[in-house]
Amino acid sequence: MAVYDNMNYSYDAGVAPTLQDYFQRRALKNVEPNLNYLSDAQMIEQPKHNGKHVNFHRFTELPAITKPLYEGITPDGQKLTETAFSVMTKPYGGYIAITDEFDLFHIDDMTQAVSDRLNRQAQLSIDTIGRDQIMAGLNVMYPGSVTSRAALTKANVLTYEIIKRVVRNLKKKGAQPFPDGYYHAKIDHDTYFDLTQDSHWIDVATYQNDTRVQKYELGTIYKVKFFEVDNGKIFENETYLYGSKTELTATAFDAATRTMTVSDTISEDEARELTGKLVYVKYTKSSVNYVTPMCIERVYPAEKKVVFRWVPATTTDWTTTNNLKIVPSGGASNGDEVHASIIYGQDAYGLVKLGGKGKPNIQTIIKPAGSSGSDDPLNQRGTIAWKVPHFACAIIQDDFIVRIEHGVSD
Repeated sequence: MAVYDNMNYSYDAGVAPTLQDYFQRRALKNVEPNLNYLSDAQMIEQPKHNGKHVNFHRFTELPAITKPLYEGITPDGQKLTETAFSVMTKPYGGYIAITDEFDLFHIDDMTQAVSDRLNRQAQLSIDTIGRDQIMAGLNVMYPGSVTSRAALTKANVLTYEIIKRVVRNLKKKGAQPFPDGYYHAKIDHDTYFDLTQDSHWIDVATYQNDTRVQKYELGTIYKVKFFEVDNGKIFENETYLYGSKTELTATAFDAATRTMTVSDTISEDEARELTGKLVYVKYTKSSVNYVTPMCIERVYPAEKKVVFRWVPATTTDWTTTNNLKIVPSGGASNGDEVHASIIYGQDAYGLVKLGGKGKPNIQTIIKPAGSSGSDDPLNQRGTIAWKVPHFACAIIQDDFIVRIEHGVSD
């Protein structure tokens, strides 16, 4: 049976294009505006014929000019320093099997109900994937005197004091607040509960009227506007990097190119899973284990090379003699949950958009009963699916986003 393509959704002969058009528009409308974590992202489109990667660009701020102009003399021009970095786009999707008792030739309640549930899954999936990417920066801070994730307990909640320190950090790094005059933050339900106990908390109802409140807006503390998310990030002890692999052993590290060569064999599919993942780089010195959270930017399976998106300023101890490895990230050493909140300024992160001028980057795919040929001899089975062919999200300016790792109260 022939399969056609129109507006980037698929349909088999026998399914009306108007029906596909309806569900396609509904998917885009329901998914992209409800990406809680990604609402402030820079958005780019997937270029045609660009393979599996897209490039994001970050610019170095221009310094102040304090030297006056000389009469009649044109000064030397300036160069805008730009750094491009590559991010792998990946396909995602899911489907629900249906039977011939569904009437796919009309917009009935059951078909719409299934489609809406899939749209919600697509929204949650893309938002969670993006969340993990913007949680993968080097710029991390902790409440009080805590200096590592492992040392956190549930008593180390998010407070006014750490928020002030974060704002100072962002200002010193040149991060600009949003047009509303605030830096923005994403917090989960447990963190919201703790913040409302703080005497410095100002609820949204006390400073905004209903017509100006932004979606998911909760309130403010010290130049930061907080937004609530349903899928908050929690760091827990992980066992595997991927599959049954618990670690990758380094044979060399080049700080200039941020590249670690490993002894382990990595397949193409495993490389896809590793790319964008937040991991620990671990080494042992004087019987003490040191771990640093790192984000994997790219993996070259044939060369057994792993490229990190950023590396610390000092990596002199990242040597094979110190048993250098890539291991799964962890949580608090006492087993308490470690929650992560982010505070950020403009241009901190970006993503490959779902909508756009060309074909939308989200598909509704309907396969009616009988479309599978001999695999469905009695025309009994079909599917409704969502698919995002190419999605990527990445931190653009690591200095403009701070991850706060903290506990939450019972």
